Amino acid sequence: MRKFLTSLALLEFVPVILCAQQLSLPVQSAGAGSSLLAPVAFTPGAGAVSGLQFDVQYDGSAMSLVAIPGDGVRSSQKEIYYNDLAPNARRFIVVGPNQNPIPGGALLNLFIDLNQSAPSALYALTFSNIWSTDPSGQPAFATGANGSVTVGGTTGSRLQPAGVLSGGSLASGPVAPGEIVTLIGAGIGPAVALQPASSPSSLSLGGTSVLFDGNPAPLLYAAPNQINAIIPYGVSGQDVTQMLVMSAGQLIAGFPLPIARSAPAIFTVDASGVGPGAILNQDSTVNSPSNPANRGSAVSLFATGAGQTDPPGLDGQVAGAVLSHPSLPVSVQIGSLNAAVLYAGAAPGLIAGVLQVNCTIPGDVQPGASVPVTLTVGTATSPAGVTLAIR
Repeated sequence: MRKFLTSLALLEFVPVILCAQQLSLPVQSAGAGSSLLAPVAFTPGAGAVSGLQFDVQYDGSAMSLVAIPGDGVRSSQKEIYYNDLAPNARRFIVVGPNQNPIPGGALLNLFIDLNQSAPSALYALTFSNIWSTDPSGQPAFATGANGSVTVGGTTGSRLQPAGVLSGGSLASGPVAPGEIVTLIGAGIGPAVALQPASSPSSLSLGGTSVLFDGNPAPLLYAAPNQINAIIPYGVSGQDVTQMLVMSAGQLIAGFPLPIARSAPAIFTVDASGVGPGAILNQDSTVNSPSNPANRGSAVSLFATGAGQTDPPGLDGQVAGAVLSHPSLPVSVQIGSLNAAVLYAGAAPGLIAGVLQVNCTIPGDVQPGASVPVTLTVGTATSPAGVTLAIR
């Protein structure tokens, strides 16, 4: 009888393995000092998965990792939490205040920045401690297909186009005039993190500068593997711009970037590009699940990527008495319903490139702790994944 029960248990277990969810990382190669994009792909199994936890083990002496939300996280309205368990192990948790299933595709994007001194070798990227749950909170079996990076030769780049991200959504794509962007790469900035000392922005930080068609961009932050900059308004009307990253007069990286009239993205509270938006309630307190806004009340959201303004934007200028407005029409959608826009323009006291939008929450919107909110400027709409708490 015991043998029969054991066999039966195995028969019940085999289909679960065959239909398991799977995480996978690619196999890549590049020279030392390069930056690589490694999507963590998720393949759903027979059942839906609503939450994931996994560890990625890597050689911390040869590389560093930066995690950016992928389409799977954005479309399912999840959030990413991570913690370094050790210098060579990082734990990721993908969850959200909903039961939405996580779709297949890029769950998150890992930027792998290889050290300049990384020896030529094969470096494994290994999954461990994979756990997943279905929408009801029950365990769902999942597996992992490991990846690797082979370091050798001189191929690769310290910064690639996919590493030019919206400062609001951390999504890549065409850039817009006045947009705040985040550059992720390997050794692209000064040896130590720097911010402007006496003004909101600087054209150079630690000898690092970023040029667009030869015009220096205002810099907000510069570190070895990250630079925050503002696209000059002078690129307005063009289809493409040539971006150069310079250090002490030497070229670090350069390539053309497509230009859009607008590329809106709403800032989030934790600067991850997903989750609770950087939104103020009518009483100027920060919106959150513990401090929701009332239906019919006004809220203020903060974004970037609205494009050229009227009057034309001035690079690095702080909004004062004269407040510019986007040249393109602005609309807001809350819970898929149109919200009446009361104001859309420069954010008083903040640097040019930050857009403030005051709007009224529709009275008939479905309340909740994580109601989707999107911003449309012209014909472009902000990426999914930003939420607003409504009572």
